[in-house]
Amino acid sequence: MSTGADQRFHLDQDGHSITVVRASGGRRTELLVDGRVVAATRTRRHAPTELGGELAEGGVLRPFTVRVGRADIPGGEPLCTLETGGQAYLMPVLPLTRAEQWPAEPTPSPRTPAEMWARWREHRRRRPPG
Repeated sequence: MSTGADQRFHLDQDGHSITVVRASGGRRTELLVDGRVVAATRTRRHAPTELGGELAEGGVLRPFTVRVGRADIPGGEPLCTLETGGQAYLMPVLPLTRAEQWPAEPTPSPRTPAEMWARWREHRRRRPPG
């Protein structure tokens, strides 16, 4: 993206959700498997990035590598590939902005700011004077 916005690449592979999130300017790249961060790295803006992880299949861990390369054309999207078992799979770009996302239920916040504030005040009241 030429705007410098965050980028997300996603692929469902062998029953697992694999996502790569690249922060603005490509300064930080994270690899998530089934919603958990399994690898992260800081990179230079246009440098290729390589991250590794493992998929569990029937008690066996199968390693994989994700590579995020430079865009082929100026202002274009970088290419992201998942390599596992001698095969390479292109990971498509998914939008991060609400305007571009498909209709989906948003994940509710575990606590609203008002609930967190009330919990903090209650905690402070219960604390013995010290």
